[in-house]
Amino acid sequence: MNTKYYLVLCLLCLLGFTRCQREALNVPVEKGGNKPGPITNISVVENQNGQSVISYTLPADEDLLYVRAEYEIRPGVKREVISSYYTNKMLLDGFSQAGAYEVKLFAITRSQVSSDPATVTVNPLESPVNLSFKNLAIQAAFGGPNIKTKNEAKQPIVIVPLIDTTGDGNYYSLNKIYTQTDSVNVTIRGLKDKLTRFAFYITDKYGNRSDTLYQELTPFAEILLDKTRFSAYPLPGDAVLAYQGEGVRHALLWDNNYRLNGIWPRFYTVTTDLNPQTVTWSIGVQRKLSRIVFFSRSENQDRYYEQGNLRDFEVWGSANPSPDGSYDASWIKLATKSLIRPSGLAPGSASTAEDAAYATAGWEVEFEPSAPPVQYLRIRSLRNWQNTTWITISQLDVYGSNK
Repeated sequence: MNTKYYLVLCLLCLLGFTRCQREALNVPVEKGGNKPGPITNISVVENQNGQSVISYTLPADEDLLYVRAEYEIRPGVKREVISSYYTNKMLLDGFSQAGAYEVKLFAITRSQVSSDPATVTVNPLESPVNLSFKNLAIQAAFGGPNIKTKNEAKQPIVIVPLIDTTGDGNYYSLNKIYTQTDSVNVTIRGLKDKLTRFAFYITDKYGNRSDTLYQELTPFAEILLDKTRFSAYPLPGDAVLAYQGEGVRHALLWDNNYRLNGIWPRFYTVTTDLNPQTVTWSIGVQRKLSRIVFFSRSENQDRYYEQGNLRDFEVWGSANPSPDGSYDASWIKLATKSLIRPSGLAPGSASTAEDAAYATAGWEVEFEPSAPPVQYLRIRSLRNWQNTTWITISQLDVYGSNK
């Protein structure tokens, strides 16, 4: 036989044998359908917000496959949780209220035979939905309501804002807010500056739902401020501009040139000063501000997260700043921001499509609706994507009140 064909034949036989082995391993092993012993020594390890952790002893049955828990998360709504026989712990979740719940545990064999039930009572703490609802605070903001809450359990929740646009009590949903962060601060935008009825409730993936908070408020009108009124306002201690001989100047921050890739000159400070660097300018009028949007500069099409582009920074505002350049009582901190790259890739690496979309849309920094009107703004760079503090920005937009 030709050696080449012989080797091919041997390989096919080997692959076929391996496949048969895998298929045999994937077939459930049945051993007659005997009922396994019950789960024993059940104890509550920890009661948590909306959930409880239990431990137990498995029956000595070679045919055991998994453990199943059955319980109600709220009246009439049952939930099942399954745990492998490789562990002796189980997380029971989805409870709607704090209180006592009876849980039934079953040992299940490979032939799907159940043991007699064993019961345990768990006492989960207040659910994340109810905890977050208790902390829910709503206030008027630019373009819509500002929503704040604390999600102390850091579990996934959904905040559902509703609006009654006609005033007849018929509410429809605005964009839902999905989060599992411990602190929520979100403003819904695009609504008219008129007295409007809103409603808010919180839910989760288990269908648990909080009470509903009803509130009337008038959103503030928001406009993009006129950049022709902006002007440089350098103060003592502010960052020194680099490449001034090549045309680098403050006005490049607001010249409405949104070409982010490769355009030169752009705003650029010296790289040798490693202390936090500051840039100050005037918006020309005193206004209550809602947000500022920064657009990063990229040498190439996909290099938004490198060099002096902002990463960790502060935004300050003043109606009448002290001429000595200090951060004294004449300045108020409007925001502290740490930018998170969507892909999580290291600084300087090529951007993913999601990275690029985030950068080209602009890095938005919101201000508290309660912040006072200001005329002067400062950026204080604490760390850039090069892990120093120099600053490069392609463009910025400032939004606020129209009067």
